[in-house]
This record gives sequence, structure tokens and C-alpha cells, in this order.
Amino acid sequence: MIKKTVFSLLCCLLCYISEGQIFVNDVERVAIVVIDYCVDSSGNRYNLTINDEKSTYKDKDWQYNCMTHFEESRLMYPEKMGDQCWQAVYYFVNPKYKTYELPAAERAKCKDLHKGEFKYESPAYNQTRIIRRKHKQLELNPEKDQRQVYDINWLDDHVYTLKALKLPLAKDDSKIGRTIKVEIIELLNDSSYLYRASESDDDPNVVYGVITKVK
Repeated sequence: MIKKTVFSLLCCLLCYISEGQIFVNDVERVAIVVIDYCVDSSGNRYNLTINDEKSTYKDKDWQYNCMTHFEESRLMYPEKMGDQCWQAVYYFVNPKYKTYELPAAERAKCKDLHKGEFKYESPAYNQTRIIRRKHKQLELNPEKDQRQVYDINWLDDHVYTLKALKLPLAKDDSKIGRTIKVEIIELLNDSSYLYRASESDDDPNVVYGVITKVK
């Protein structure tokens, strides 16, 4: 009952989107539920299934709630998604990270993360490689031959913004020119960090994840 009530409140915030964060106490940092689905030429969804391999949050009640929410929500641009298959991602985050900040004494260590090659640790995106330069960030998915290009601007040693310059998918055209703010909120070791990303400080649609520097 508690889970269903909390999720119903979340649905009010996520009526048109296919991903969002839910705060739960039984994850160390962040876990995900991934829903695979396809869209036909008329913009209707079919073959909706939980991807057990990619989903790291295994609670069956919450997986059911994610599926129910996704079935009842609407796609933003179904006409641009036809005849293809996609994934929706729901994030389950430890509540302490809702307002968690990297201690000031550790922020200078983030300078080593300003350039290099990185990867997402999330199973939903771990095929994507991030190439971070002084003013540009490239995100490459070799499986689908896709390339995203962003302007990167460091506001502080541990905070940066990404402005979308090029996105390969037609459904993401409206995101070009928009900026997201990314904050490193925890250093896990010398090469990995936990981040929190959103378009604004009051944006309810916040994304959490772990990125690791590989070169």
C-alpha cells in the first residue's frame, strides 16, 4: 500500500515522460528498472517487457508499478518513434542523495575528471563512451552508430553544464539547445563518481548515475 501511494504521487510529476527517480531505502546509491518496448507506425506501443538483465532494482512490486505507470503515461513524440524499439528507465535512489553534496574538501579532486574518456556504469547505457574535452563532450554509442555532441562548461570543480548541440534521434530534436546541470555529489574512488543531473534546481525530473573514467 505504501509503495502504491508513493508511486501515485510520483505519477503526478511524470505524466508525459518515461523515466524518473524514486527514493527508496533499500539501495546503496542508485539502481534502475528498464522497460523495453516498441512503437508501431501509428505511434502505439507494443511488446512492453521488464528487461531483467539490465534492471538492477529487483523488487517485483516496484517493477509492476513502473510498468503500470509507463502503460498509463503518454509518449512525448510518438510520431518520431515509429517502427523502432526503445527503452524506458526508472531510477531508484537512496534518499540521502536527494540533497547530498560533495564535501568542499574533496571538490578539487574533481579536476582530474574534467577531461578524458569515460563510461556510464548503468547497464542501460554502458555501451556509450564519453569523450570529454576542454569545451566539448561527445557521447558515442558504437552499437547504434549514434553520436551526441554537447558544449561542456565547468561552473566549479565539481559542477558542470551540458548544452545539447547535436542529438541523433528525431524524438530528441526539442532538446537541442537546452542545458542540463550536472553535479558530482560523491567520489567513489579515484576514477568513479556519482552524479545528479537536472535542467534546473526545481526540476522534479532528476537523473542519478555513476560515471567512471577509463582513460
